[in-house]
Amino acid sequence: MSLTPEKTPRSFTVLMQDGTVHDVLPTPDTQEDRDLLYFDAYWGDCLDLFEVTAADADAARVRAVAAHERTIAIEDYMNRVGISHQAAWTAYRDCHAWARALTPEGRASWHTNILKSYAPLKHFALIEAMRDLG
Repeated sequence: MSLTPEKTPRSFTVLMQDGTVHDVLPTPDTQEDRDLLYFDAYWGDCLDLFEVTAADADAARVRAVAAHERTIAIEDYMNRVGISHQAAWTAYRDCHAWARALTPEGRASWHTNILKSYAPLKHFALIEAMRDLG
């Protein structure tokens, strides 16, 4: 399968607020332009920026929403358990590796409301793996 210019992955900056996508822009080429975009969007319009690599704006939107959900899940875990962001990120990576190592049947068997209630970060990682791998 050959890549056409329309399908070549490129960098997009997605502007979001509270999980809602406001705009998808090609990422500026220079660091100075990126910094200016960040400053204007974050400090001027109170928007969060997610830089993602995707084939088109729609795929960038999907990836940015997933990144936002991941950030919220990690922050939620950090606040529930009372640990640092780095420790919460490490816990997420461990959960993510665990979920990806399971077979599709194994992932389906773990997908329960009990897991969601008592281990929300592990549940989130499981959902991500199911979305990515089946």
